[in-house]
Amino acid sequence: MRIETLLAPGEIEEGLVKSKTVAIVDVLRACTTIAFAMSHGCERIIPVETVEAATKLASSLERGSALLGGEREGKRLDGFDLGNSPGEYTADLVKGKTVILTTSNGTKAITLSQGAKEILITSFVNLSAVARYISAHGCKGLTVICAGKDNRFALEDAVCAGMLINEVCKTGECELADGSQAALSLYRLHESSILDLLRSCEHGKYLAGIGFENDLKACARVDYLKIVPVVKDGRITAAKLGRGRSRSS
Repeated sequence: MRIETLLAPGEIEEGLVKSKTVAIVDVLRACTTIAFAMSHGCERIIPVETVEAATKLASSLERGSALLGGEREGKRLDGFDLGNSPGEYTADLVKGKTVILTTSNGTKAITLSQGAKEILITSFVNLSAVARYISAHGCKGLTVICAGKDNRFALEDAVCAGMLINEVCKTGECELADGSQAALSLYRLHESSILDLLRSCEHGKYLAGIGFENDLKACARVDYLKIVPVVKDGRITAAKLGRGRSRSS
């Protein structure tokens, strides 16, 4: 299997994702939050790029069936039901509901990847589940896309991409493009403590500084969920439900 890794969304070009299996990585926090929401029974998530698009879509859906979730600069948007913290998306709130989600980085990367054969939502919390899904479906090639921060490189996403590559390559021979080799090397530097990584990276320090230290702990729970959120026709649904045990970070 050939594995390409784009270390920032600015590298996305149509030819790099069209008709390919894509894994979107946004550790802090959209992909983690999506995995938690799906594991708690959310029926579907609709990712959109802008606040205006989110509120317009919500107004067109049946009242009470949809929730607005999202953030800008890490903080919940005014008038929205939910922010972008994994812990907010409890079963009491999201079970059976549609969530319209807009975030600074993750939902943008998802929408930029439309045209891919399949888009898998990936973070530390569901990493092994995604790796098993990729291997079980006999993918001939994989493109890993790091959502980054403000269209730039984000260390935590690159490390998570490297962990995914490491897991996928355990099941068969892989050909790694340069970006994949770089991500794998970064993972091997930081694999001993994912929580320390999140506390030391630029965006992790920012989130802790505005009161979201607990989110870092949630996002560092490697293999906590056995869930594979899949994007199809602009909607995210769960390919596999269930909860796994946390692995030491």
